[in-house]
Amino acid sequence: MQKGIWRKKLDVADLLERKGCYEFTLLEDKLSVREELFEIWWYAYGGNNHILAKSKRYPTRLYFILLEPGDLFAVNDFRIYLETGELKHPVATYYKRNGR
Repeated sequence: MQKGIWRKKLDVADLLERKGCYEFTLLEDKLSVREELFEIWWYAYGGNNHILAKSKRYPTRLYFILLEPGDLFAVNDFRIYLETGELKHPVATYYKRNGR
């Protein structure tokens, strides 16, 4: 997890394209955490998957999360991080087929 503050308001799509990222998508436009809204983005850069969270109230405040191979990420994980200070990795749930 890396947190940064930029000098001016940023458009995430423009920022990613300027950095050479062409694989990205907006996962959540209005994630609400403690009366603050965030944009949550996924992007691929340098062969790795990343999450970028941008505050809507303070649009120069960005959070970057590197996802290691095999990591799972749900949008709600960012809410948990802001509330607890820890980024908890979700555990995959496996189900048995009926009759097995």
